[in-house]
Amino acid sequence: MRNHKSDRELVKDMNEGDETAFQCLFDFHWDTLYAFVYRLINDEDQTKDILQNVFLEVWNKKDTLLIDDSILPYLYKIAKNDVMSLFRRNKVRLDGNDILIRNLKRSSATDDRIIAKQLQDVIDLELEKMPFNVRQCFQLSKYEHKSIREIALELTLSEQTVKNNISEALRRLRFCLNDSSLGYLSVLIPFLLNLT
Repeated sequence: MRNHKSDRELVKDMNEGDETAFQCLFDFHWDTLYAFVYRLINDEDQTKDILQNVFLEVWNKKDTLLIDDSILPYLYKIAKNDVMSLFRRNKVRLDGNDILIRNLKRSSATDDRIIAKQLQDVIDLELEKMPFNVRQCFQLSKYEHKSIREIALELTLSEQTVKNNISEALRRLRFCLNDSSLGYLSVLIPFLLNLT
């Protein structure tokens, strides 16, 4: 049964050699990862082999592993690479080569949604810490796609103040994301926020 610790805390404990933390991650994520891999290859033994390899890699990289919230995107990535290696290594010919490709594309889309949700959660949390005018200018610009002029009129601010507020919000978000072990998430920043 899972204790009250988050994936991030468990990975930190695991970094320090705590095998119990590793066992907890293993037990908690095994079923989810099993369903993911089995859906791709439809073979119980090979699925178990891949999962053992995934968790072995996690343990071997425990000293350098950095996780922000959930370890699942990292586990999915390793598992997908292992599935592709399996098919290349065995030169498997399926009626469903195209089925595998579709499944991998679908799983990539799911991974992207998970990662985008994590990124959006971090952004929302950081926005809540910002002064009201900074947050409001940013949200009207990036989420409601209003022009600087429209925002200035709506909030009765000068256009320069609106520009400054949006720049300040972007600066804080970039700093927060760069400062918080979110390397794999920060790739999505330009797409999610349309930061240009």
